[in-house]
Amino acid sequence: MQKMAWEFASLNGKSRITARMAPFASLLTAIALAGCSTVSMPALDADTPPDWGAAPTGEWPGEEWWDAFGSGELRDLMQQVQERNLSLENAERSLRQAQLALIDAGFDLYPTPVVNFNASGTYRGSAPPGGAFQDDASDSGSLTLSLSYADILSKPYRFEAAEAAYASAAAQLAATRLSLLGTAASTYFRILHHRDQIEAARLNLQNAEAIERITRARVEAGVLTPIDALQQQIAVQRQRNRLAQLRQEEFAARAALALLVADPVRNFDVQATTLDGLLTPSVVPGLPSELLIRRPDIVQAEMNLRRARANVAIARNALLPGISLTGSANTASDDLRKLTSDNSVSTSLSASLVQNVFDFGRRGRARESARLAMDSSLASYREIVIRAFNDIEIALGNIELLDSLSRIALEDLRRAEESLRIAEVRYREGVIDYQRVLTAQDFLYSARDNVLSNKRAHLNAIVSLYQSLGGGWTKDGG
Repeated sequence: MQKMAWEFASLNGKSRITARMAPFASLLTAIALAGCSTVSMPALDADTPPDWGAAPTGEWPGEEWWDAFGSGELRDLMQQVQERNLSLENAERSLRQAQLALIDAGFDLYPTPVVNFNASGTYRGSAPPGGAFQDDASDSGSLTLSLSYADILSKPYRFEAAEAAYASAAAQLAATRLSLLGTAASTYFRILHHRDQIEAARLNLQNAEAIERITRARVEAGVLTPIDALQQQIAVQRQRNRLAQLRQEEFAARAALALLVADPVRNFDVQATTLDGLLTPSVVPGLPSELLIRRPDIVQAEMNLRRARANVAIARNALLPGISLTGSANTASDDLRKLTSDNSVSTSLSASLVQNVFDFGRRGRARESARLAMDSSLASYREIVIRAFNDIEIALGNIELLDSLSRIALEDLRRAEESLRIAEVRYREGVIDYQRVLTAQDFLYSARDNVLSNKRAHLNAIVSLYQSLGGGWTKDGG
């Protein structure tokens, strides 16, 4: 404030203004310093598991974590999602809006300059009877430069709130991107899973039709009853229905993936036909210790808490007198050409304190409401932190479980294939009845589907782990 007083005094070279305002400026400075004591920030690492404080034992995913699956088509799809997704574009616009608000808040930290220029001119003319025409013209002007600085105590906190809002929007953009990329990868896996299921259903249909021909021949030979043939016809039709259903589900999955890249499904297709072409990345066990700055949702919750803290300070400062500072310099002349020369310059500097005494407790309630909002933000932050650590624990457990189940599923598939082969041979020889063939057939269908489902679940579990670890994003690196 004393600096501002000196600047205004220098407009007319009269340093005595500074001396006159010094006591008042000191009073305002003291009040401002009293009002600028910070609101303490709650501890943010209280819910971190103790073993996470040690050195990291796991690995962070890279920013392009999808490359670990070894699919060029998946890499291209992820690029298209980042470039064309409509929801991501909206999140980027929200970040830009927060950036503009932050810029405005930054300028609000400084006094607001206002320049007023007024100019006027008059012309009079007269012609007395019998006399010569006489005219008279005059002009005048004034130039005023003023600076106003109001709501001084709360400006830093409004800027802090704008900073937190911008950081929150940046984290929200990262969280939206990570969610969309995870959804795109999972949808891509679903398409390939459906295509694997379609191929398996086609093989199952072939097996069912082959058994139907055998059954029909044995019915015609009088070895079996027509009931056996009818039952196998039902089994064949069931496989045909299943095949049609899978094709529709594959189409729906393609439509969902097309929407993520802003394409109509008629113009969109996936070239890969099976999950077998995808790699299953290995995961190094362990819990990295930097999760609080690597998960966008955690960082966003932290920024929301910081914004709530700033709002508490703003509400608290509303209980203090409102401080405003205004300075101006003015020059005026009856001759517009001499506006900036040969004229005295008048300056003024004023400060005001405004205290609202009676408001029926409104400001106190506003402060309490802001405090409750900060407590709620803290609870939300803690909940997200606990959930984040739990997500990683669950994802690691799922990967370990699915890895063991995949080996068992492959062994069961080999056993089921051999079981059906033996059953078909012995059925042709008349050694076993038709029901044993149906049982072996159903077991094979189930084993094939189990292998495919386990493969897809394993890939999705790895995607979930990458998402739980923040997908390679960092708070400082964006």
